[in-house]
Amino acid sequence: MDLLTFNQFTVLLWKNFTLKRRQLINLILEVLITFVFPIIFLLLRAFTKVSAGGPHTFIPQSIGTLPSFLQNPQEWELIYVPSNINVVKEITETMKRNLNISIKVQGFSSETEFDRYVKNDHRSHKVLAAVVFDCDFTSSNDPLPLQVKYHLRFVRLPRSFRSKDVFNWKTSLLFPSYTTSAPRNPADDDGGGGGQSW
Repeated sequence: MDLLTFNQFTVLLWKNFTLKRRQLINLILEVLITFVFPIIFLLLRAFTKVSAGGPHTFIPQSIGTLPSFLQNPQEWELIYVPSNINVVKEITETMKRNLNISIKVQGFSSETEFDRYVKNDHRSHKVLAAVVFDCDFTSSNDPLPLQVKYHLRFVRLPRSFRSKDVFNWKTSLLFPSYTTSAPRNPADDDGGGGGQSW
């Protein structure tokens, strides 16, 4: 650091010191705030009890049955789109057979037809989910491509909700609005209500 830069630095320090000396109340407040906030945080930490929950042991859930909140599986529908492709129909029927459940499987030739069913048919409230294969099939006997694109469509309300305050899946939230250090529903082996902790 050369002499000119050092002189400029000392002049700036002297100027700041003079300004602070003239505004003594502001200086005292700045110094106090610097110490008060960390002390408040330390006191809050000292007097707040942090209880760690657990360990939690959950009963294993069978993938061969529907969750407990979905009683009478024969009442529910699993939808697949498109229905005019043999390999898609075979995949859906194999899944139903492997799960060993008596859920009704119904196919639609297009997603638009499925949308019409959901909007206009009173039986659509029993749709559990829809599997929409988004592949470019040209004929009904086309094989499944190596890069399979699909998406799952669920109803607006979570099927497991037990509260009238749950209006949707709240997929716009990245994190729950109320966070805990424990599982959201530790008393429920199947995960509990989907929206209760959101």
